Order: sequence, then structure tokens, then C-alpha cells
Amino acid sequence: MQFSSAGRPYLQTAGKAAAVAVLYFIAAKLSLVFAIPPGYASPLWVPSGLALAACLLIGPRIWPGIWIGAALVNLAVAESLLAAVLIGTGNTLEALAGFALIRRWVAAPQRLQATGDALKFVVAAALCSLVAPTIAAAALTAGHALPADALLANWLIWWQGDLLGILIVTPLLLSCSTRSSVAWTPLRIVEAMCGLILMVVVAQLVFDTTPRVGSPQLLPYLVTPFALWAALRFGQREVAIAVAIVGSLALWHTIAGRGPLATGTSIQSLSILLGFVGTLVVIGLVLGAALEERRAMMLALRKRQDELESGIRERTLDLERSNRALQDELARRVRLEDGLQETEQRFRLMTENVVDYAIYMFDPQGRVMSWNAGAERNKGYAAREIIGESIARFYPREDADRGVPQRDMEQASLLGRVQNEGWRVRKDGTLFWADVVTTAVRDPDGLLLGFCNVTRDLTERKRHEAEMLRARIAAEQSSREKSEFIANMSHELRTPLNSLLILAKLLADNAAGNLTERQVKFAQTIHTSGMDLLALINDVLDLARIESGAAVSVLIAPLDLSTLTEYIESTFRQIAVSKGLRFEVRRAANVPRAIETDSQRLQQIVRNLLANAFKFTRHGGVTFEIAIAASGWTPGHAQLDAADEAISFAVSDTGIGIQPERLERIFDAFQQADEFTRREFGGTGLGLSISHELALLLGGDITVQSSPGRGSVFTLYLPLVRVAGEAAKSLESRPQAV
Repeated sequence: MQFSSAGRPYLQTAGKAAAVAVLYFIAAKLSLVFAIPPGYASPLWVPSGLALAACLLIGPRIWPGIWIGAALVNLAVAESLLAAVLIGTGNTLEALAGFALIRRWVAAPQRLQATGDALKFVVAAALCSLVAPTIAAAALTAGHALPADALLANWLIWWQGDLLGILIVTPLLLSCSTRSSVAWTPLRIVEAMCGLILMVVVAQLVFDTTPRVGSPQLLPYLVTPFALWAALRFGQREVAIAVAIVGSLALWHTIAGRGPLATGTSIQSLSILLGFVGTLVVIGLVLGAALEERRAMMLALRKRQDELESGIRERTLDLERSNRALQDELARRVRLEDGLQETEQRFRLMTENVVDYAIYMFDPQGRVMSWNAGAERNKGYAAREIIGESIARFYPREDADRGVPQRDMEQASLLGRVQNEGWRVRKDGTLFWADVVTTAVRDPDGLLLGFCNVTRDLTERKRHEAEMLRARIAAEQSSREKSEFIANMSHELRTPLNSLLILAKLLADNAAGNLTERQVKFAQTIHTSGMDLLALINDVLDLARIESGAAVSVLIAPLDLSTLTEYIESTFRQIAVSKGLRFEVRRAANVPRAIETDSQRLQQIVRNLLANAFKFTRHGGVTFEIAIAASGWTPGHAQLDAADEAISFAVSDTGIGIQPERLERIFDAFQQADEFTRREFGGTGLGLSISHELALLLGGDITVQSSPGRGSVFTLYLPLVRVAGEAAKSLESRPQAV
């Protein structure tokens, strides 16, 4: 069975109540050993102290445990269910009344730290202990279990037992529930053990000795110094322990008829015992509380004295610092005034004849201090109109409201010099675009004297930049129109060229056999040149589409990488054999079998890279390798940087390589390594440009590493998108090429 967290507090309370009931029953059975016949009252009722301590430590909600324990015990004694219920109710109400009185009068009953608290505790114990005897006596008398003539004696014993139980047991349990304030050093432990042994010996000697007539007797108050010693040297817990030990020994011997307290009748002896133990408890608790109060006052006084001394020292230091700061401030103001005058004079001499810049100074609060001819010409204010005014009037209203002038001063003060561009306002309200340099002016000691502001009117330059922007937009539009024209022209050229290629192929095949060998060779040359022209037209068409911003179709679908490697083998293996070159195709073990991409565009890129590698390689070999890549692409590539994984397709060769100065433009259209390369190897220089644009279209990048005379490595990086779902199962079912 599981319980919700909301029900756990009730279960915990029920468990604690059950434990209290068990402890109450056991303590009651032990207390009944000392019961005075007929057995209804005991001179020391330990459960009363236990019940009150449980209410103070756990709370009044523990009362069912007290009631059950008391009812069961009284049922065994009274042999009447009604009497047991009433007596148990009286014991429970006694504990609750004591709880209410003590909580009302004493702030912290666990540690009686004030004399008044100790006295209030004793008074509360005396009052609440009246409840149970009164209810019990009434119940027993009404049920004829207790004769009326024995009512007062039993009530008195009952009340005394409950009172002693509260005075002895409750302080003991309460003080043991808190941490001791005593520092238990080895010497203090030895002292406590010796005192405890001596106290037990003296108490045993006093209360076990019955005085003879005419012989000197040992007074019971000889044990009082031990309670005083516990209060003086230790704390409330140790006082409660000492009182409990002495009271228990006194009770034991008095009930047995021994000792100085066992005089007269049992009622008289118990009354004397109550007076002795009560006096001992009051002396111990009150003295302990007084000493605790004194210790607390001494600690508070010492703390207050330390705080006062610390405050005096801090105040003295503050006064010294304030005095030094005041002197420094006076000196700073003198230097500031001198520096301002000197700086203003130099500044005026330096700038008053400058007319091309608006140059002026303002103080740290942003008030204009000087004004030259250039400032008057650019902003329209005469010196007498603007000196002493805020620089905020030079800013547009929205900038001034956003605190831009203050921000510029703060940055200039922090950095020393700030330059920015923005709109400024003339006297007549017109705006002009200005380049503004604000420089902090400081004295030799670093003290800020103000700011120097140099303003240059850039309205013409701003207008020119706007015209240049419009011209650039027009040029871009013209470039797009040019690319569209080239694309259309290339498309139109393909139709007649295809017819020419078909006819040239028919002539070269010479199916009728009516052409000479030379004529066939001419036809083959026409066909080969036409194919080169067609390839050039296709490249120009692709490049024109990309440059014009026209939509270039991309079909993303699962691609088995074995299909790509088979295509590469079938396309370039014979070329490698014919040129006597080594050709290797590799795929790393951690590369997935299939990916999602545009297979035709990927083949076009790889075909261009491999074609270039074989074209520019005379000796050695060419290698094509597929691997997983974590880096290597151009820094700042958004799609590759954001991808979880990337795949690389690297083409390396041992060819002629590329000169370093040519690497930066290798992917531009119509660019080759140099003029010699173009004459020797041919080509238009469009392949790499198209490949680079297609790589970007697929979300990837192409990089190159090359060393002249040693070869090049072109690497295509693509975001790796693994094939998932039904497509993956379909590809896995296919036989894999070896």
C-alpha cells in the first residue's frame, strides 16, 4: 500500500502518539510501585512530566497518545471503564493545560534562560497539576471506589505526585532535547564525574540514615550545594539531572521509611518530601536561569562592547578617509580650475581660426565651454548663444531622449577617444550627416577636465554614397539581366548544335562506306569540337542560371554511396589506365552506406574535380576518398557549423599544383592557374566555379590545398543527412557492391 505525501504527516503523528502511549504506560507502571494504598496515587507520577514534555516538544496534537496510555493504566487500577476514561481524560487535560500556560508565559521552555521564566514554569506546574487529581478524585468518589474520608489524603498525594513528576521529569526531558551550551573539555568532564559521584554518595548517606533520638542528624539540605554547583559550573540540563538524581534517592528512602524526611505519617513525610524537592527544583531552575541570563547578558555586553569599539575604529577611519578625501577634492578642484583655464586658453588660440571643422570643448557635465569659427559656420550658433548650453541640442530629439550624448561622454571618458557618425542638428533645425570625434581631456594626474569635440560635415559624402548604392543596385540588376540573356542564348545555341553533332556523328560512322578516311577524320574532328562546344554551352548555362538567381533544381533523395563509387570507377578507371596513373577509391569504415542529397549535382561536382585532377596530373596518381569530417571547411559556414555531422569527398592528385597567388580566385568564373596552363591543358575555367556554386546550393563548401609541383587536394564538405525509415530498409536489402 502506498500513501500520498499529503497523508504522511498524519501517519507520523499517529506513530508518535503510539510511542507516547507506550512510554506513558511503562512510566505509569513504574510509578505505581511507589503508590500509597489503596493504590490510586503515587508520590512521584513520572507520566505527568512525560506527557507535558511530549506536548511541549511535539505539540498538543499528541494528546491521543497521552489519553490512551493513561486510560489503559487506570483501567488496570480502577477496574472501571468509566473511571479509567475519566482519569485518563484528567491526565490529558492536565498536560494540555500545562502546555497552554507554559507556552503563554515562557517563550522557550526548552532552555529556561531567564529567572522569570523559571518561576513561571514552577507556577504553571503547580496550577496544571491540580486538574488530574481533582477529576480523578471526583470520578473515584462518585463510583464509590474511594471513600469520602480518604478523598483529601489521596487528592493531596495525587497532586503532589503529579507536581513532582512535572518539576523533576519535564525540565530533564526538555533540556535534553537541545544542545548543551557547555564546552566539554577533558577537565570539565573529570569535574562532572567527580561531582556526580560525590553527590550520589552524600545523598545516599543523608537519605539512608534514620536519626536516633538525641543524636545529631544529617540535614537533607546538605545536598543542596550540589544543585548550586551544577547551576554555577554547567547549565540547565545538568541542573535537571542533579535534581532528578537527588529527588529520586530522597523519594526512594522516604517511601521506605528511612532518612530525615520519613517523620510522622506518610502524608506528613510526603509533604516534607514535596517541600524539599520543590525547594531544590526552584533553587536549581531559578539559579540556573539567572546564571544563563547573566551569561547571555555578559555575552551581549561583550558583543556590544566589541561592536562599539569596532564602530569607533571604523568611524575614526571614516573620518580620516573623509578628511583625506576632502583635502584631495579641494586640491583636485584647484587643479581642475587651473587646468580648465589653461586648456581653454590653449584651445581657443589653437581653434579660433579653424573654419573647416566644428571644434569646441565642453565640461564633464556636457556644457559648452568654447566655440570656434568652424562650429559657428556648421551649426549656426554664435559663441555667445551656445557657451554654457548643453550639447544635447546638437542631437536629434529621439537620440537626446535615449541618452546618446551621455553615452558618448561615458565611452570617451572610458576609452579616451570615440569616433562615430550620425545625424546632427543645426540652429535652424536642419539635419546634416557628421563625423564626430570626442576626446577626453585630462590633466597630468589623470583628472578629467572635459572633452574636445571635432565635428566634420559629411553630408556630401553621404549623398555620394547613396548615389553609389543606387549605381551598384543598377549594376547588379544589369548583371542579372546579362546572365539571363546568356542563359537564354546558351539554350538557343544548343538546338542547332545538337543537329550539327548528329550529322557529324553520322558522317564519322560512315555507315555507307562512301567517305574516304580523311573525310571520316574531318567528321570526327567536327563531332569532337562540337561536343566540347556543347560542354562549354552547358557550363555557361549552369553558371548563368546560378548568377542570375534563377531557381536551380535540387532533388534530395536517398543515395547509396556504392552507386557513386561505381560511377566514378566506370568513368575514370579507363582514363587512369590510358595515362598510366594510379587511381584509388576509398571509403572510411564509419561512413554510412547511404545519405540524402541530390545525386546528379553531387556526381557533377565530383566529376569536375576528378576531371581536373586527371587533366593536370602527368605522373603519380589520383585518389578519391569519402570520410566523416568534424572540421576543415571555411570558418563561419552557417550550415556546416550547425550540422551534427559532416561528410567529406576529397580528390587529391600529384599534378602540377597551383601557385599561392592564384588560390584566392581559383573558384571564380573563367579563372585558371595561369595563361600557360590554359594553352597547354585547355578548358574554360568554369568547372570549379560551377562546382563551388553547386556545393553552396547543397549546403556545403569546397576547399583547396595545393603546393606547386607536388599536387592539390580539393575537398567537398556536405552536411551529413543519414538515410532513415523505409528508405534505409530498402537500401539495406540491396546487395552491396564489392
